[in-house]
Amino acid sequence: MTAASRPLIGRRAFVMGGAALAGIAVVNSCSDAKNTSNGATTAALASVTSINGTDVVAGATTVPTTVALATGAPAAYVRQGSATVNKVAITFHLGGDPALVTELLDLMKSKQFTATFFAIGTWITAHPTLGHRAVADGHELGNHTLNHTDMLTLTRSQVYDEISGGGQALVPFIGSIGKWFRPSGTDVPSQTILDEAGRAGYAVSVGYDVDSRDFKEPGSKAVIAKVNAEVRAGSIVSMHFGHRDTIKALPVILEHLAANNLTQTTVTGLLG
Repeated sequence: MTAASRPLIGRRAFVMGGAALAGIAVVNSCSDAKNTSNGATTAALASVTSINGTDVVAGATTVPTTVALATGAPAAYVRQGSATVNKVAITFHLGGDPALVTELLDLMKSKQFTATFFAIGTWITAHPTLGHRAVADGHELGNHTLNHTDMLTLTRSQVYDEISGGGQALVPFIGSIGKWFRPSGTDVPSQTILDEAGRAGYAVSVGYDVDSRDFKEPGSKAVIAKVNAEVRAGSIVSMHFGHRDTIKALPVILEHLAANNLTQTTVTGLLG
């Protein structure tokens, strides 16, 4: 089941400063992803009852201009932005063949396209030139864990180490651990992941409502068809470096966004 076809869990939303953060539901699908039941999602969200002292409420539809949690509080789980703004965040998992990464970066630069890259810590440490280039080209870096492992198989301390280590890997490039986190190895963050992401300093675990499935290498036409059929205002799209299909598909997807009056932005540009 794709992220777009999964139901929202009770239409729960977080409210802060008079606005609400809607679309809190299923997150992240990588090449090593596992499915987790909606029951697990509900359990993961149930204990997150407030943001900065404001209670969780149902039925709200807008996104706050800024997203923040009290220090150490569990991260909030967000997979899309507001449908009331004509913005889309195409996000990329940063890893893979450096030659293909370079080629995709070149394409993005030629299209004046900037996005949020969720970097694998060991990869960006091993390829600092490409990490620095991504930042110099105006892209936003987020944390996609240290080793890109199946986080559902880890102990609590190992989960923290993966998140914290991935954040520390970003420091040489952006001077901080970054604002955004995305788990690996699961399309639903467990309560442990949310807890430890908050303890590591992240307010939000970023999912997506459009899964391009480009890492399966189904052919660029299949990637284009899937994204263009599902993307809409407020969408967060998941794509990957290191795959030829992604490079071929991206220009056509950008043309589709422009034709539908949708503006590509970073996660910060969408969620605040």
